[in-house]
Amino acid sequence: MNTFSKKNGFTLLEVMIAIAILAIGMLGIAGLHMVSMEHNHAALLRSQAISISQDIIERMRNNPDAVVAGTFDDVTSTGQTMPSTTCLTADEGCTSAELAAIDIAQWAQMINSISDDNSRHQLPGASATIKAGANSIFTIKIEWDAKSWQANEGNVATRTRTKTNFETQVIIN
Repeated sequence: MNTFSKKNGFTLLEVMIAIAILAIGMLGIAGLHMVSMEHNHAALLRSQAISISQDIIERMRNNPDAVVAGTFDDVTSTGQTMPSTTCLTADEGCTSAELAAIDIAQWAQMINSISDDNSRHQLPGASATIKAGANSIFTIKIEWDAKSWQANEGNVATRTRTKTNFETQVIIN
């Protein structure tokens, strides 16, 4: 009498199909996890840009005389050098223009050091501008390098480097 029947290999086939389905599901979960991590990183970079914008806004609000004098009009983070800071320790203190120049230089130095510090991956390739507009409206724009997925010919997704920015407007009187 033959003890083997046609049903003996059927359980093994069921297990192999179940493992294949499980593997496909796990690959989908891994892809979803990667996309989630990329979006979380983008949110972190955006919150850093917001913090940098808030820093210069507070410096401007603390020095209204320099704002009225136009010291903060059309400022860029590139090419800024630190002015003499001897007025900080002098008995007579700093003028509003000197204090504004120090604030702008420190702000630019912070942006440039964040951009250059590759070990922390904070706002790579960052640059910032402040533009003065009518009615004391200032536009602060911070740009940085980001990577994103782009579909090209044949619907093949490739990772490309793009510029991302955060822009805010504030009224400072």
